[in-house]
Amino acid sequence: MRFVNWFDFEPNALQQSLLKWLRGCAVPGKAGLLVLMWPTGSGKTEGGLWSARWMGGPRMGVHLALPSVATTDSVYWRVWRWARRALAASSPVTLAHSRAGRSGQGAVLSHDDGKGVALEAAPEFLQGRGRPVLAGVTVSTIDQVLLAGLRIRHNVLRIGGLTRKVLVVDECHAYDPYMQSLLRTVLAWWGALGVPVVLMSATLPRSVARSLAAAYLSGSAPGVQLPDFRPAYPGWFHLDGATGHPTVQSVRTKRRRVLDVRLTGLPGSHRATRRDAVPVCDKARARVVAKLFEHNQQLCVLAVCNTVASAQHTALALRAVLPADVEVLLVHAHYREMDRAGVTTSVETAFGKDRTHRPQRAVLVTTQICEQSLDLDLDHVVTDLAPLPTIIQRAGRGRRHTELSRVRVPVTVLVPQTHDGLPDDGRWEAIYSTAVVRISRELLEGHGVVTEPDDVQPLLESLEERLGGDSPDEDVLAHLEGEQAMANAARPVVIPHPRELVDLFDLTDLSGTDEEAATRYRLDSVQILPLWRRPEGLSMEPDTYLPLPARLPHDLEPIRERLVSTRHATWQKHLGADAQPPAGWASDKRLGPLVLLVHPAPGKPVHTSGWTVFYDRYLGLVARPPTPKE
Repeated sequence: MRFVNWFDFEPNALQQSLLKWLRGCAVPGKAGLLVLMWPTGSGKTEGGLWSARWMGGPRMGVHLALPSVATTDSVYWRVWRWARRALAASSPVTLAHSRAGRSGQGAVLSHDDGKGVALEAAPEFLQGRGRPVLAGVTVSTIDQVLLAGLRIRHNVLRIGGLTRKVLVVDECHAYDPYMQSLLRTVLAWWGALGVPVVLMSATLPRSVARSLAAAYLSGSAPGVQLPDFRPAYPGWFHLDGATGHPTVQSVRTKRRRVLDVRLTGLPGSHRATRRDAVPVCDKARARVVAKLFEHNQQLCVLAVCNTVASAQHTALALRAVLPADVEVLLVHAHYREMDRAGVTTSVETAFGKDRTHRPQRAVLVTTQICEQSLDLDLDHVVTDLAPLPTIIQRAGRGRRHTELSRVRVPVTVLVPQTHDGLPDDGRWEAIYSTAVVRISRELLEGHGVVTEPDDVQPLLESLEERLGGDSPDEDVLAHLEGEQAMANAARPVVIPHPRELVDLFDLTDLSGTDEEAATRYRLDSVQILPLWRRPEGLSMEPDTYLPLPARLPHDLEPIRERLVSTRHATWQKHLGADAQPPAGWASDKRLGPLVLLVHPAPGKPVHTSGWTVFYDRYLGLVARPPTPKE
């Protein structure tokens, strides 16, 4: 079947290169690694799916792994539509992640009964811990794959199910050293078992691409050294799993995206005061965005903040200063599942590829969720200072779907400032390495205009070079120590290399479960269930009475869709007895760690130890820390 029959559009230059040359180097059903290094918005997903179908042959399914729940949900329907055309009609397509929710164990599938597409629980066999990945086609978070690299119960079942399918890993640049260590272990096993793998990224340094290739080859062809070759960008390379022979294809594309990068100071503190609940720097961010609308009657702006709190504050500030005809939308990760789905749909409808419902003047305020999750297309990108690859990913949401061969994208990078007006590169050190942020800022200051794809790889290589181990820079040394600590943390928990395995028992740990396994470094998450006191009793909805059940029902969907997933925080420790689930829930472990957030009444926040916490359908979960005295 032709490419256009699978995806409803003709292949671009990058996809045409795969169609022309991959058949000559990849043998269907045999071990091989394909790495796609393509710019943002260039159709990597479609190229990866076509490649996986060819590399796997008629007997292998496809498993697409993505960085986050939001990404996975967003891509699921694209994969389902492809599978209907490319595979047998009976092939189930499951969605597998910790919050898929439509079934008790996070596996769902879709089918077309002639009256439309319906989403339903997967067959009973695909329910249960570890089973969703056994379907012929699965879309999951990367965690479902990385679990195969950890010593946990039923690991052999997981490996057996996953290795029946070609593994496609998207956004493989987005993983820290801990996750990269797990991924390299998985790649070695997939190579040893002869499973084809496709890796995809828009901002993958060549050194990381080669390390992942070496890991795969160490399993598929032990003793064979990775040949000395230079990965192409934009382009792709294929590594023969038996011989290690590389096929490198550099692809010339006429499409050029010129990023007009302008660095602007962001003054003020990011902390609220008793006088004003909105921090000064968030007000300053809102003023920068609002100024763009002064002489522009048709404009859609993407404003990307580094934290959820900043996004919430910025949205409030924008609603206060912008004219009434400018719509302010907000999307981040801290919504109830049911609200997040609605918000995401609204955002993709307004700013997606189909411009039918596009507003004339609007601002979308968001967080890192936009980098890999949402297929957006806006006119101007305003972003907080972040690592260079992150800024490039965010800029990729600017004028993304234009048909022009050359397009200019205005990108405003907000650089936080100290009280002395100097760059505060460590403002978000809890999220990003200070060294990486500082060097990224310096590279952008010296570059100005960034042309994709020509400038991307040289900038990434410059960043990698300046983060080298010979630098006496204190920030760089701290960065390298942190990277090494993450890599070291993975060593005690990963399964042995397939060529070093002595006993099958080394693949499992009877005391470890999926829920306890750590696929992400120091990610201590918890689920919040917002509740409201009403005259009738505790309610799961603020506007209508939906009672909290004394015991968990068989169908957890009404509860799952009202959960907010977030990290453990100080305020949760001070909620008292109200935060404990009903006693009748104690013996049921299906929901995992859970904290109840009981509002004293609809519209009234929870006050605890100086914190103000509440849930709002527009803002999501809001947690404001105690404000210092002025």
